[in-house]
Amino acid sequence: MQQGSTVLDIDRARVLITGASSGVGEATAALFSARGATVALLGRRASELERVQSRLSGASIAVPVDVSDEESVIAAVHRAANELGGIDVVINAAGVAVPAEAEHITGDAWRTVIDTNLSGTFYVSREAIPYLRDSGGCIVNVASDLATMGASGLVHYSASKAGVVGLTRGLAVELAPRIRVNAVCPGPIDTPMMRRGLNESADPVLAMREKELSVPLERLASAEEIAKSIYFLAIDGTFATGTALSVDGGTSAA
Repeated sequence: MQQGSTVLDIDRARVLITGASSGVGEATAALFSARGATVALLGRRASELERVQSRLSGASIAVPVDVSDEESVIAAVHRAANELGGIDVVINAAGVAVPAEAEHITGDAWRTVIDTNLSGTFYVSREAIPYLRDSGGCIVNVASDLATMGASGLVHYSASKAGVVGLTRGLAVELAPRIRVNAVCPGPIDTPMMRRGLNESADPVLAMREKELSVPLERLASAEEIAKSIYFLAIDGTFATGTALSVDGGTSAA
C-alpha cells in the first residue's frame, strides 16, 4: 500500500506558485520564502516576477508562463521541477476577472476566464502530480466565495471558481493518500485586481466603502491574510484534504 502524504519541513519545501507576480500569489511567495522555503514564481509578466523575486528573503526562481496555454504550462512546470530538484507544494493562485453581464459576455471573455481560472489550475496540477507523488506533497487552489454564491456581472468567474472547488475535491479523492489537495475560498481581497475594478466605477471611494460593507466584518481581506490560510493548508493542516476553506469575512454565511 502506498504511503500517505508527508509532513513537510518548511526549510526544505520546494514550492511552486502561479499568479506570483501580484496579489495573493505574491503575498504567498513572500510568506513561504520568509519561512524558509525555496520558491518557483510562475506568472505571465517576467518583469513583475523579477520584481517579486528581488524582494524575497530566500532562494527562488522565476518562470514565465501563461497558465491558460497547456503547452506553456507543461514546459514551465517541468522546468521548475528540474531547477528545484522536485516539488513539494503547488499553489494555484493565478486568476482573472472580466466583469460583464451575462448577455454581454463574449465567447472570448468566457474562454479567458475559464481557461485561466479553471483550466490553468487543472493543467498545473496535472503536470505536478508525478513530482508531488514522489515527495508526498500537496496542492492548494485559490477559489472564491463566489464558488457558492451568485454575483451580478461575474457569472463566468463564479462558474470558474465553482469548477476549481469541484476539481479540488475530485483530485483529493483520486490522489489520496499520497497527495493532499485543498482550496481556499476568499471573499473580497484588497488586491490590484480589485482596485482596478473599483477604479472603473463613477465614485471609486464610494464603491470601496460599499464593497467593505458587503462583508460582515466590514472590511476587505489583505492578500497576506489569505496567504496565511494557504500556508496552513499546505504545511500545518496535515489531516485536511478535499477541503474548501472559507476565508471571506462572513460573506458566505450572511
